[in-house]
Parts: sequence; C-alpha cells; structure tokens
Amino acid sequence: MKNCQRLLPICALVLGVLALAGAARDVSAQNILENPGFETGDLTGWLVFGESPNSSAVVQVGDNGPSAPGTHNAFLDNRAEAVGLVLKQSTIPGTAAGGDVEYSFDLKLDQADAGGVVFAQVFAEAEGLGIVGGSGLLGPLWAWQWTTYAGSFTAPANTNFLTIQITATTGATTGSTCVLHVDNVSLEQPGVIPAETTTWSALNALYR
Repeated sequence: MKNCQRLLPICALVLGVLALAGAARDVSAQNILENPGFETGDLTGWLVFGESPNSSAVVQVGDNGPSAPGTHNAFLDNRAEAVGLVLKQSTIPGTAAGGDVEYSFDLKLDQADAGGVVFAQVFAEAEGLGIVGGSGLLGPLWAWQWTTYAGSFTAPANTNFLTIQITATTGATTGSTCVLHVDNVSLEQPGVIPAETTTWSALNALYR
C-alpha cells in the first residue's frame, strides 16, 4: 500500500506531462528562425556570404517591414560586379520535420541596375544528407516598396532542419548594383514543434 501511495504522485506527474506534450503539439505554428526581424540591432543568427570592399550586409535602424512591428532591417548593399551577396540562416537540426513549410519575408529594393536582381530560396535539409527539398528558386523579385512575399511547400519525410537565403545578385557589368532591405523573415511548420521540446526537461521548462 505504501508503495502504491508513493507511486500516485509520480503517475500523476507522468500523465500531466504527457497531456502537456499533446497540448504542445496542437499549438499554433511559430517562427523557428533566430532574430527574424533583426531587432537585436545586428546580424545575430544570420550568416553573410559574398562580402567584399564593394558588397556588405549590416542592420539599419529607423525603417521596418510591414508584416511585424519593429524598428530594424537588414541592409544588403551590393555594388561589386558578378557577386551574389547572400543573407542566410539554417535552423538547428531537429527543429523541422516532413510536412508543410510556410515562409514569408519583407523586401524593399533601393537599386537594381545593369543586371542586378534579387532571389530567395528555402531548403528542406536532412542532417548528413544536405538538401532534400525546398521552395524552388523565388524570383527575380522586384520589390520597389516594402513588399511581403509568402508561400509554402511540402518538406520530405526525412527533413530535420530548414534553411532560407536571400541573395542580392549583380551582373558581370560595370555599374551593376543590387541594394535592398530585408525584414521579418519567417519559417513555420503548422502542427510541428521542435524535437528538443518533446524531452522531459524541455517540457518541464515550457510549463513552469
């Protein structure tokens, strides 16, 4: 009898955690990107490729895309010839799964001269394998004022993380430029929660 009495609180805790886990799987989709609106004031969470003396990426204050509140945006200034200036983020393995992926981002072009153009792409990836699916190449995108782009695709079953990249591309021509602002980048999977949050310790932290 004493053993049963001791087990009762443990059983209650187990059932409670299982119920919470079930509830967590029903929550609305959340953005799994770090620093999606650049509100840290820097490029925390993001990688930049293609920087040179004439191509750079920084965070600016005083302007913001329309899809979420804030005061910052990423500014890609590419004035180098035949360069792809890439702003990219990959989520942590375990943060994604097979199924619907919804993406969105705000863009605003300042300049796109002599072959300058903007492209975006979302990849579904599997750790150890690389790219297994994705949105396909999005663009060229002509956002001469703040414009929100959104879409979705189905990630293959072996997907376990996602990558998004936005590229300011210039042509192999003197005077080619691609200068733009990026803001409020979002990757979501309705009905999917990151694998890490299904562990006992993470669930306990979520519902304290």
